[in-house]
Amino acid sequence: MIAKTEAVVLKTINHGDTSRIITLYSRDTGKLKLIAKGVRSPKNKSSGLFQPTRHLQVVYYEKERSELQLFKSGELMNGFFGLEDDFDRLTLAQVMVELLDRSTEGEEGHEAIFHLVTNDLHQLSTKGKSPASVYWHFHLHLLKELGYRPHINHCSRCQEELTGGGSLGQQSSHLECAKCHQPNQGSIDINDNTRETINQILDSFEGPGMESDLKPKERRALWNFLWRYTFYHIESTRGMRSLKVLNQLYA
Repeated sequence: MIAKTEAVVLKTINHGDTSRIITLYSRDTGKLKLIAKGVRSPKNKSSGLFQPTRHLQVVYYEKERSELQLFKSGELMNGFFGLEDDFDRLTLAQVMVELLDRSTEGEEGHEAIFHLVTNDLHQLSTKGKSPASVYWHFHLHLLKELGYRPHINHCSRCQEELTGGGSLGQQSSHLECAKCHQPNQGSIDINDNTRETINQILDSFEGPGMESDLKPKERRALWNFLWRYTFYHIESTRGMRSLKVLNQLYA
């Protein structure tokens, strides 16, 4: 059976002498794996399609009960080429697709996630947009779509409203107030300004794209909160390779 769908390339692995196995996130079926035979041959017209972050339309031979489908042809819909001359934006785009790859599985379509990644890759590749703010939008909305929306307005222990900020411990799943939280060396403190920024991003459907007014310490806390929270709820995201470069950018 021949199938066609739109998809974003998440990663590729060389296979044999001239082939590649491509992992994509598709509009119709969610995670999709294709084998593209002979695609590494210099004469193959599809050889440049499969860079991570590319938005493609792919045609493939679908075989039921098989995890690997056979690539037939493809067409580039958006290369997001604005990423290629900006190292920060390219790094964040690579983190986005690796995070999506590690946090999703199976063959269930989720059109909201597909729209999220294509929209935010477009935003990220657009000059004038704040790369960090666009990335925060993607990360927070992905958590929400996966059922892990951060609850940051009330203490996760006593349920009282968080006024004056909250803290996330190394083994905490949500923020705690000053009365309930037991401070330790690994605590991440989130003040009210940072909480408000997170709420604004979660309420924004298309992404803010504007530079936030967070101070450097608050920005660092937001980055740390995002990853501590994500590692706790989605263990498969631990050890992401692209994070090593990201940590160098935002350390």
